[in-house]
Parts: sequence; structure tokens; C-alpha cells
Amino acid sequence: SPVAVHEGLTLTDAVARLTGREITPVGTAADGHPLGIAVAVDDTVVPRSLWAATPVAPGQSVEIVTAVQGG
Repeated sequence: SPVAVHEGLTLTDAVARLTGREITPVGTAADGHPLGIAVAVDDTVVPRSLWAATPVAPGQSVEIVTAVQGG
């Protein structure tokens, strides 16, 4: 669903906002627990190590996918 994007928003910020968790600059949860998340911008997966350096611009398609256990 569409979300407001502000100047300087990064993928790290977007993941933190969505999950309600603090995310480190290398894309891991600050609490040490696994995130189980993958992020793609305009259909291209972005490695966790690049989340902090990847800005989010208005009009971009950002997909945040979470892993779910089960069948």
C-alpha cells in the first residue's frame, strides 16, 4: 500500500518503520533476533548491506517481504 516518503528516507528507515524494530546500518536487527525480511526496489532485490545507503524516492515500488514458517 502507498506510504508517504520524506526526503532522506532509506530502506533501513522503511524496514524499521514497518517492523517497529531498530535496524543497524548493516541491515540486521539491533536486538540480535533474525529479521526474516527481503527488500526489492523496482523489482530488484537490494542486499541488506546496502539498505542504509539506498534512498527511497516517491513513485518507486518498494516490496518488503517477510518469511513465514508453515505450509
